[in-house]
This record gives sequence, C-alpha cells and structure tokens, in this order.
Amino acid sequence: MLKGRIIFSMDEEIPQHVLLKISGYFHGIKIGYPLLLRKGIEGVKEILRKLEVDEIIMDLKLADIDNTMINIVKQLDFANSFIAHSFIGIDGALGELKNFLDNEGKKLYLLASMSHKGWNDEFYPYIKTVIKSLNPYGIVAPATKPNVLRIVRDDFPNKIIISPGVGAQGGKIGDALCNGADYEIIGRTIYTSSDPENKVKEIIKIQEEKINECKKTST
Repeated sequence: MLKGRIIFSMDEEIPQHVLLKISGYFHGIKIGYPLLLRKGIEGVKEILRKLEVDEIIMDLKLADIDNTMINIVKQLDFANSFIAHSFIGIDGALGELKNFLDNEGKKLYLLASMSHKGWNDEFYPYIKTVIKSLNPYGIVAPATKPNVLRIVRDDFPNKIIISPGVGAQGGKIGDALCNGADYEIIGRTIYTSSDPENKVKEIIKIQEEKINECKKTST
C-alpha cells in the first residue's frame, strides 16, 4: 500500500472497519481534544489498538508549567508524540517537558505558527529562538500561510515540519509540501467524505502531482 505524506487529524470517530482500511495510507494519526473528550483515554486506545501507523500524535497544544504538562502526557502513554505551544518558554515549562519525553523515547513538536487568521506572526522571532534553543523533534507550521511556512523551513532546514490547515481551512492539497512541509495534516476532507478510502487515494495522487510540479519549477 502506497503511503501518502498525510497525518490524519481524527477529530471525529469513523467506523472502525473504514479506519482499518485507510490507516495504512497514513504516516500518522493526530488526536485532539474533541475525540479525547468524547471517547476518553481508554476509548481512544481501543480505536487505535489495531492500527499500523508510524506515529500517533497527541495535539493538546500543551501550554502550562512543567509539572502539569508532564502529568498530562504520562496519562497518554499510547502516543508517540506531543504538540506544545512555544510561547510558554523553556525554564519551568518546555525544557523539563522535553527532557521527560526524551527519557521516555517520545517526540515533541513545537508550534511555530497557527493556521487561523487571528494568530499574530509578529511573535515568530521569539518563537524561533525558543525552537532553536530547545531543539524539538519537529515543528508545526500552517499550510494556510505559505510565506510563513517557507520562512520556517529556511530557518529549520533539518527539522520535520507538519502542516495543518489543508482542505477545510483553505490550504490546497500538496501546496504545503511544495513550501517545505514533510507531511500535511488533513482531517475533515477525509472523515466527512462519503468514500474515505477513495478520497485518501485522490489526496495521495494530488500530493504526488504537486511535488513533481514543484521539482520541475525549481530546476
């Protein structure tokens, strides 16, 4: 089965037989508050139990003191990776969280920018210093802001970048990959489809076409 450069944002539960069928196309699955609150920790574990994906990312956008964040992630031991806000700083917060995750063999993603219009990217110079100092596994940067995404890629050429905002929020499939992302985070476009498997295949085809177009224009 051909994997796409897709992280499936599963905010809504979909039938288990459908999820089992399409999960092989994904690099990873991202779980946020909507599904976690609806199903609970054990319910989410049961949904994910039989899936074969490379990464389970908990997207709680952690933003608190170190002890609180560490206590949260301890309860979510089924996840490989966690997303946190950068603006809370390192000492007494992200530094201790990263040390804990490193010791547990888990990954930290930091937000460089968010995909909605109200986010203020004037904060980016500070956020960039936090990311550089902390050296997380990866970065979240939005598909809806191609200029910001390109800046983040230029500033962090060796980091994994995952990009939300594709589909329902207006980012076009494949464009984030052309602007520097490694994976596109896609949710509603898939789970609201009447035929999720064919929709995923269509997304992978578009991604491949866009990547090939970008390679041609860059040479």
